[in-house]
Amino acid sequence: MRTTLRFIWGASWRILAFLLVVGTGLWWMNSASRWDANEVINGADNHVEGKAGLLVVGLAQPETFDAKFFENFLDKLFTETIPWPINVLAGADTGIVLLDPARPFSTKRFEPTQLADIWGRTSDIDGTPWIEKYRRGQLRWEKPSTTVPFDPGVFLYPERKQGMRFAAAKTALKARYLYYARLPNGVLPHYRQTVDMANAGIALAKDRHPLQAAEFVDAFDKGQKVAAVRRVLDSGIDTLILASVQPIHSDFEELQGSFAGIHKIVEQWRKENRGKPIRYAVAPYIASQPAFEKLWLDHFAATVPQATGPNQSASGIITLHGLPVSLLKSDSWSTRTPKVVARLKPRMEEILRAKGYAKVTVQPAQEGFGDGLEDPDNKVVSVSELYAKARKEGTDLAIALPIEFLAENTDTLFAHAAIMFDGLPGYSVYQGPPRDVDWSRPYVRSFTSGKTVQMYVGAPGPASQGLASEALAASIGAVFRKTK
Repeated sequence: MRTTLRFIWGASWRILAFLLVVGTGLWWMNSASRWDANEVINGADNHVEGKAGLLVVGLAQPETFDAKFFENFLDKLFTETIPWPINVLAGADTGIVLLDPARPFSTKRFEPTQLADIWGRTSDIDGTPWIEKYRRGQLRWEKPSTTVPFDPGVFLYPERKQGMRFAAAKTALKARYLYYARLPNGVLPHYRQTVDMANAGIALAKDRHPLQAAEFVDAFDKGQKVAAVRRVLDSGIDTLILASVQPIHSDFEELQGSFAGIHKIVEQWRKENRGKPIRYAVAPYIASQPAFEKLWLDHFAATVPQATGPNQSASGIITLHGLPVSLLKSDSWSTRTPKVVARLKPRMEEILRAKGYAKVTVQPAQEGFGDGLEDPDNKVVSVSELYAKARKEGTDLAIALPIEFLAENTDTLFAHAAIMFDGLPGYSVYQGPPRDVDWSRPYVRSFTSGKTVQMYVGAPGPASQGLASEALAASIGAVFRKTK
């Protein structure tokens, strides 16, 4: 008995020691490689010294479908949220994903009439139609994810690799047939509107401050990012300013994400240039600027309908892109957002009262990550919940203002919309905009249930580009020392 116990103890402590060493090594490798821009933005030396260069990072979704964007997007997601080396193995390439374009969001297995891949091809490279390979029994059905809202099932051809992770390929497949296929002419306004706003902000900043070089950086175009960073560094700068077109900084998106990716490129450049020192300055988030508040309050005031009778009630909803519940406590986005909400809330209440509503409320809510699948314990308030509450209480108007979206994208038009508007009269899952939609103006959606009108005021787009660019330029100017 004692011999057995000694053997178990001897084996146990060796296993524990091995796991401790491996765990410590993995922790060190993951933490040591992560540059955190929070240290810069929260430090006392967050300002420009010497010659300055500027990089403005933005998530800009392509105007027409591009599978590479979604591959890059998922690669970043895996890299940022899953530690090495698990992220290398996770979501392996298990084969070619396919769906029936006539039934692109089926959740249960069915008999397809045609099958297509992410490139729009209905046949394999050997010329055999995918539907024929299905009939031969060479394909299998992959069930929808149990954690992704409105996720469809797909067919999988496992005999040949896709060339990207399964999750990335499935996301691209959904984007092609559920999103872009439902856009007028297959065109999304996000890229052009985002880049135009960023470039206008950069132009304002260059007019006001001594910038040696300045570039917009596409967060998910690796080649463009490397070229832009190197051009700015090659201009002979001493301080590199990092800014973002995303309204509210998050660790995931910028401070430990896009900015950290830029830092790696800078370090490689420094090795090639005799270790030339590069100082960093991080511009404050644009939602902290007065022009940003004016942008949204003007947009809200222009969209809120006048009350049609006495004693009517209105519920304003400040909608946020949000973060997964698992990240909310640790991500510094959660410390910035309440400050933005606190500034907008009383002004929005004033606007609702000025429109003739007697009883008004304004609350924040997440567009994504707040439904039953992603938030089973209901730890965050979702836009869908506030719409439902307004209907239950007989509120006359429930109107949502999407302050983290300056241009319409696949979230506002499809993924988040499916969660927010599901079940509302006149809405069907992954419904696209009308053919005559005018992207130069905010795309406002309105649904009526009983006495409650539920509105989503849409992204401002070009209508508010001037104020958005001013907010960006003002945030960049904050890292330059004031001169008397």
